[in-house]
Amino acid sequence: MGREHIFVAKTVIAIVLGVLLGYGMASSMKADAHRAKELTMEQYVADFDSYKAKLGGGQLAMAPAVVVGVLMVVALFAVYEALAFGLGKLLARITRGSTDQPVGGPPPPWVADRQ
Repeated sequence: MGREHIFVAKTVIAIVLGVLLGYGMASSMKADAHRAKELTMEQYVADFDSYKAKLGGGQLAMAPAVVVGVLMVVALFAVYEALAFGLGKLLARITRGSTDQPVGGPPPPWVADRQ
């Protein structure tokens, strides 16, 4: 598996993950906007205590939050690298034999076996 396969695989995986993340964010924002259009002042004021409790209830200490954040980033990179490695292997298998040149290209002109 060559470097070009890994580069192409990482590029494809990054684009696909970016598209999925963008789609998820856009869907969430669209749902929030729809809920905001439907929400009236009376509904908000009537349910103010639950909104306030929801905002104040999610307290997490700094150390566990940092550890969880690091683990999530490591997991994200591990999944990214695993997907890129698998796609690179697939690209290498698909493109194997697509050229008669040896891996790495032709030998340099100063090599003795060059004709």
